[in-house]
Amino acid sequence: MLRKALFNIIRQEQREVEDELEREEQQPRPDVGRIVGLKQEATSLRRELEHFNEV
Repeated sequence: MLRKALFNIIRQEQREVEDELEREEQQPRPDVGRIVGLKQEATSLRRELEHFNEV
């Protein structure tokens, strides 16, 4: 049960980061440094989720 809760928290955080990344990319003058940081964070979260393949 705790594993599923942790999975859901990480998944929600990943969605929020990806949404923020999408908004930043659509800005008239996107901040490239911010985009790189958000992409790295999204990748890190995606890797964390890979450890929960049985959830």
